[in-house]
Amino acid sequence: MRSRKTLSALAALLVACGGSSSWVAPAPARGEEPACRPAEIFATNNTAVSTDPDSSQSHDQLQLFEMQAAATIAQNGAAMTGSRMVNGVLWSDELHQNTYERSREFHVCVVDAPTLHNVAEALRNQFDQGSVLTFEYLPQGAPAANAFTIDVPDIDAPRLGQALMADAVARDRLLGGSITTDDHTLILVAGNDDVDIARRLVNEAGGCWRAATITYGRRELVET
Repeated sequence: MRSRKTLSALAALLVACGGSSSWVAPAPARGEEPACRPAEIFATNNTAVSTDPDSSQSHDQLQLFEMQAAATIAQNGAAMTGSRMVNGVLWSDELHQNTYERSREFHVCVVDAPTLHNVAEALRNQFDQGSVLTFEYLPQGAPAANAFTIDVPDIDAPRLGQALMADAVARDRLLGGSITTDDHTLILVAGNDDVDIARRLVNEAGGCWRAATITYGRRELVET
């Protein structure tokens, strides 16, 4: 998520957004323990801090990093089932402005929460990161579920950056978000108490809340 120097990813607003936001929970596992507990890991190999959204690092395809990370994930008892490249837009209290970071969201299967933590810790150490963000999918209302992810289509990094600059509460609570490079989908990972703040930020960034897909789970910022 962020280097050791600083702890650390618009199309027009849809005129018609009928219906309501999609709230999604993984299907319940069959048997006592699922073979795969799906989760996400947000990580990068970048150690520089950039305030330029068009820096050379923002064009890195991170192909070598993806292969190296997949090996580390496997060596630590999990499996990578895919990944997508994202541009992180993250607020820096130290610099008092947005910073930009190319990273990957890894889709993984883990056997339990400690394994997910250990994988993130291994990635953090290997790539000299200050922190790595994880999200384990859980049913809504599960005792360990402390957060949710929001995927909102048709938002770009400049509009997200402008929305963060204008909303001190959102940048303090959410810290930032990620934009997928292939289809400009905003990804936010927010605490359960921050749904109204997340909704406001989505609207300020020009997104359509009713088009959002929301999933529940447990987030952890694995850091030094």
